[in-house]
Amino acid sequence: MQPRIPLYLLTGFLGSGKTTLLNQLVKTSEFANSLVIINELGSTSLDHLLMTHSQEEQVVELASGCICCTIRSDLSKTLRDIVWRFSRQGRKQFDRVLIETTGLADPAPVLHTLMADPKIADQYRLHGVVTCVDSVNGLSTLREHFEARQQAAVADLILLTKQDLPEAMPVADLTSALRPLNPLAQIALAEQGQADWQLIGQLDHAEPVQSDTPLQSWLRFTPLADEPQLTPELQLNAHGDAIQAYSFELAEPIPMPKFELWLNELLALKGPDLLRMKAILHIQGFPGPMVIHGVQHLFHPAAFLTQWPNADRQSKLVFITRNIPRELLAQSVQMLRP
Repeated sequence: MQPRIPLYLLTGFLGSGKTTLLNQLVKTSEFANSLVIINELGSTSLDHLLMTHSQEEQVVELASGCICCTIRSDLSKTLRDIVWRFSRQGRKQFDRVLIETTGLADPAPVLHTLMADPKIADQYRLHGVVTCVDSVNGLSTLREHFEARQQAAVADLILLTKQDLPEAMPVADLTSALRPLNPLAQIALAEQGQADWQLIGQLDHAEPVQSDTPLQSWLRFTPLADEPQLTPELQLNAHGDAIQAYSFELAEPIPMPKFELWLNELLALKGPDLLRMKAILHIQGFPGPMVIHGVQHLFHPAAFLTQWPNADRQSKLVFITRNIPRELLAQSVQMLRP
């Protein structure tokens, strides 16, 4: 078995600084041997770093030596093909893959491709979703565009760009506005396209199986029973498609049959509106916790750990949802009690 290739998804709304960040990222030693996939139709520009080699399917060489491929058709086919296509003498010429989505993209279909295609899941390991948020216009963009809110909601790492500009919003205000959308993500700065590359390189938050991230950091569980009180200027959820995050704790061990029945019913009824779910569960009969992570109706394989990291044995569940009232989820979670 060959080790799976690390893969990172870079997203963010139009003008949020994705391309600037990517230009800087591929110059670092950690990402110098990456393959970049631009997941959009039409022409693409990575500033001065690109040299186009083909008109039909744009394949370019970055100044750093990385290869960049702009896909104009199927992402699944591109991911299956690039391992042999960019190989020499039977050895691939890259260490990891970076996928940059278009600014108007819903990240969910890309995540579905990475999770649902067995051949891709065998070749690649999704390490995390990085979302850029513009510190100048980001708040208004998040209010006005559902795509921007969804990009922030599914992130493992949110990078606040353009903080070096005088008109940038304070970091504390942006963080307060983003937290109700996504309590799971780490929030950090990327000034002038520069970020702490270790934050990206060390991401391993997407798949629970064989994750190197400590369990409590992987979930980043924060009780959300009391919704944060924000000023009207910072509120983002004054929309019919409101995205909300909810968390729950259960003290009693959960019977496995109840968990399976509960999850199947939840996905059947609310799968499309379950943007993301992470949970650490105390399942009856197991010495350690079961760790699960899903995007809408698709879930990564569960991880069964051999022991708990500390004395806390409570089950913890975090949901990021669209148009699901807290009361409905609370009633659903009660089904898990013995």
